Amino acid sequence: MGKLDSKVDAVFADMDVPQHPGAALLVIDRDEIVYSKCYGLADLETLRPITTDTSFYLASISKQFTAMAAMLLSEQGRLSFEDRLPVYFPQLPSWSAEISLRHLLHHTAGLPDYFQLFSSSATVSEWTRDMTGVTNAAVLDRLVTAEPDFATGAKHAYSNTGYVMLSMIVAMVSGQSFADFLKSNIFDPLGMDHTVVFDASHPARYKLAHGYWDENARFERWDYPLLTTGDGGIFSTLDDLFLWDRALNAERLVSKATMDEAFTSGATHDGETVGYGFGWMTDVSSYLTEAEPEQLLTLGGAGLRYVAHGGNLVAYNNYVVRFLDTRRTIIVMTNHRGVPGPRIRAHQVGQILFSE
Repeated sequence: MGKLDSKVDAVFADMDVPQHPGAALLVIDRDEIVYSKCYGLADLETLRPITTDTSFYLASISKQFTAMAAMLLSEQGRLSFEDRLPVYFPQLPSWSAEISLRHLLHHTAGLPDYFQLFSSSATVSEWTRDMTGVTNAAVLDRLVTAEPDFATGAKHAYSNTGYVMLSMIVAMVSGQSFADFLKSNIFDPLGMDHTVVFDASHPARYKLAHGYWDENARFERWDYPLLTTGDGGIFSTLDDLFLWDRALNAERLVSKATMDEAFTSGATHDGETVGYGFGWMTDVSSYLTEAEPEQLLTLGGAGLRYVAHGGNLVAYNNYVVRFLDTRRTIIVMTNHRGVPGPRIRAHQVGQILFSE
């Protein structure tokens, strides 16, 4: 693959230089790793390189695990996607009565994003200060006095708050912490030994890739400040995400029918599709830039179905895209907000490796 190697390397050439944070790339084709390579440093101080077992903060890629937790409990008959919020949170105002778990999963609930409830700061340092130590319980407390952004089901607006609520519901229904539920029902059964939910217990993170923020022409280390779960909170490695991807194909956790529902777009009350399933975007075309033509998502075959999700928070920027018909997956994780972002890089790698 010499020629292809050089083309893929060129996509990450800006990170493959001394004293630079980097990226981890994984390409899967029908449950086999066909390409895996790491670039740059996980720790600029010790010059530790990024490897396939380096832990990255997944940010919103965590949402697919939250959705899976809800799907597991649904298949066990312990909750329903049609359950309304007051069943679990009777302290919420009357506007919550129409919000179902399905609305939370599809981002059609109208809940305000909790980031805005805690901070309006534009600078990284001020935002980090405001968000340090914020927990799920604190988010719930803010919601008690908040107003919805729009009527339930009226439209789609991405909101981290809904997935925080889902993780709290998983904990209530299961009788375990959200972290313990994921460990015992997903991470341990799949052998994801280096994947953790970072919550108030402050678990150790294996071979952590420190995040770096580019400020004043130098890299400043940025430490993840939050203690919320559900919308984010998970740290994982390329090696573990390979096991996760393979499990999704093999129906290791839930039935094919449930997985199909997760990969199917929800809808508003007037029937308009929203391009989002359960923890997965089913249509990223509205996010594409001029530098990223939509045909990149076909990878050699028109009309291929895909699901995808990004995960971005300050220094950590990640992307995963799964092509359902060809069972191909591309994952890019970075510990620096580089330009172009991981979505464009992932699509470029797909064009190099899979375009006919």
